[in-house]
Amino acid sequence: MYRKKLTLWSHQTLTYDENLSGQPDYIVAKRHPLTTVIFDKPFFLVVEAKQDNFNEGWGQCLAELVAVQKINKDLEQTIFGIVSNGQVWQFGKFKGDIFTRNIISYNIGDLDKLFAVVNYVFQQCLLQLDNEKNNL
Repeated sequence: MYRKKLTLWSHQTLTYDENLSGQPDYIVAKRHPLTTVIFDKPFFLVVEAKQDNFNEGWGQCLAELVAVQKINKDLEQTIFGIVSNGQVWQFGKFKGDIFTRNIISYNIGDLDKLFAVVNYVFQQCLLQLDNEKNNL
C-alpha cells in the first residue's frame, strides 16, 4: 500500500561528507515519479540490522539519521530509525537536534504489535511526503 509513493532500498550508500557517510541495511525514500531505479530523496527511514549489540546499532543508526537530515536539508523533518536483530525491534525518531527512542522493544512473537508500529512509521513517512508536496 506504500509502494506508489515510497521505495525501500537495501545497502545504498549515504554520503553527506567524509565524516557522515555509511551504508544502512535499509532506507525508505520517496519514490521517483518516473522510475524505481533512481535513489531519490527525501529519505524517511533508516534501518540497521545488528546481531545483539543494540547500543552499537543505535550509534550507527543515529549517525546515519544525522547524515540523512543534512542530505535532505530539512531540520523540521522527522526521520525514523529502526535497529533490529531480527527477533527484537527498536524504534526511534530524529527531528531538529532531538533524538527520541521508544522505550518499548517489539518482538516478532507479537507480530500484530510489531506490524502496527511499522505501519505507523510508514504512515508518518507518507504524511511528511504529502506535507512536502502541499508546501511546494
